[in-house]
Amino acid sequence: MQALEIEVDITPDGQLLNARLPPSCQSMFGRHTKLIMILPTTQIDKVERQQRIESWRNLLKETQSLAQSQNITETDVTAEIAAYRSGS
Repeated sequence: MQALEIEVDITPDGQLLNARLPPSCQSMFGRHTKLIMILPTTQIDKVERQQRIESWRNLLKETQSLAQSQNITETDVTAEIAAYRSGS
């Protein structure tokens, strides 16, 4: 089995960018070569973590833009936290 290490950029939606073989290796493979990627577990975790962070940020932005969110004060938040902690 031949192995070749290359770096590619992966977008949050999982698309590969800049996935090009070095010129010295382009003739090593046929026109329709199957690509098998082996990603270390830590790499998969980083990608998934980044996707979750992006989803979380989008949710926060969406929630903060709701009309109901515009009228919430720090006092309201403090009172809700106190009520939760006291079991009310």
